[in-house]
Amino acid sequence: MNEEFKEKLRNYVEGNLSTEEKERLEQELETIEEYKTLLEEESKSQRISFAGELPTDSTVHRSGNIIKKAKWKARLQNALAAVGIIIVGTIVCSVLSAIYFSSGKPDRMTVYREVTESVLAVTEPNLRLRSNSINGTPFFGAELKGELTKRIGSVEYYAGDIEVSFQFNQAGFPERKKLIDKPNFMAFSYPGSQLATAPGGWEKLDKLPEGTVSEVYLSLDRNYSTDEILNKFSDRDMQPVWFAVDTGFDNWEEQHGPDRVIGFPYEPVWHYNEMTFGQQNVTKQGWFIKGVSQSASSPMLESYGSADLRNQNFLNTLNLLKDYEKMANRIAGIGDLKIKERIEYLNKNGVGIYGVVVTGPTKEILKLRNEAWIKGLNLGEVRFWNWSNPGPR
Repeated sequence: MNEEFKEKLRNYVEGNLSTEEKERLEQELETIEEYKTLLEEESKSQRISFAGELPTDSTVHRSGNIIKKAKWKARLQNALAAVGIIIVGTIVCSVLSAIYFSSGKPDRMTVYREVTESVLAVTEPNLRLRSNSINGTPFFGAELKGELTKRIGSVEYYAGDIEVSFQFNQAGFPERKKLIDKPNFMAFSYPGSQLATAPGGWEKLDKLPEGTVSEVYLSLDRNYSTDEILNKFSDRDMQPVWFAVDTGFDNWEEQHGPDRVIGFPYEPVWHYNEMTFGQQNVTKQGWFIKGVSQSASSPMLESYGSADLRNQNFLNTLNLLKDYEKMANRIAGIGDLKIKERIEYLNKNGVGIYGVVVTGPTKEILKLRNEAWIKGLNLGEVRFWNWSNPGPR
């Protein structure tokens, strides 16, 4: 209400307006009253409508969409939170796994690699684990992958692959891809037993041509010391590669099956505690991870000597497997290796060799046919000529 209209009302009350001005003001007041009544009725109608009207389909549809959007938004937030927890958990577990497998001296990865290599070296005649690597997995696991090789003549031939998974200190069953399988015959005959090696071994060897190299399994007439066996090959143009040792479970007339043969390779599997280490270099590879590099050298061996050192390495290998017996049995895959009992037998009786895997020129090996100390022969793998041995000493 402006000041001019207020002045008119004041003059109207005091009787200062002319008849014409008075009539105009009364008309204006009537108009204002009508507007007021109309506004009050309209306002009342709107209040009743809002208070009593039912929701329409379009209103329900809009409300449903809003609720659905809210639910999906909540689900998305929960999903993102779960993914975040998984990612953070994976990172944390990866760090803890790396710490777990890299702890100790030697660290667990080194030990698990040694156990795997040692099992193969003592249970698989003339089969070695080469070019192996072991890597950690996020949830306290590790995977070892390596190549298997077999020496035939002067060459180590690729014989397949092996993969072993570890969870904490438990090993899974190894997965193998074999290109050269183990012999399908009884590799060695125990001295004094009535069981013989596969018939016709010498005859098969005799029929092979001059330009070949062979792998053969020789059974001996008795147990020989490591020194005695090494001396027998020191002046021959061939190479011993594996020795079958009497560990108390090798007379198969009394025990079960040839799979339980145990021995050691001509080229030892050296262990961490047998190595000589040089300067150590440590590099940081993460928040909690360090990389360690260090030069190491193995003991020196005489080509046809060092029997005591070879025997001790064999016992060290068995003691390592005893400390990780469950793991060793799983990797070997031939049941209980009875490592403890074998060690006790060796400590009591010493190392006695009753079988040898030999490789070299076929015709040179054939010269062993009339040796009295050789009881029998089984023929293994044969390859074309690759011999580079310097010959008899």
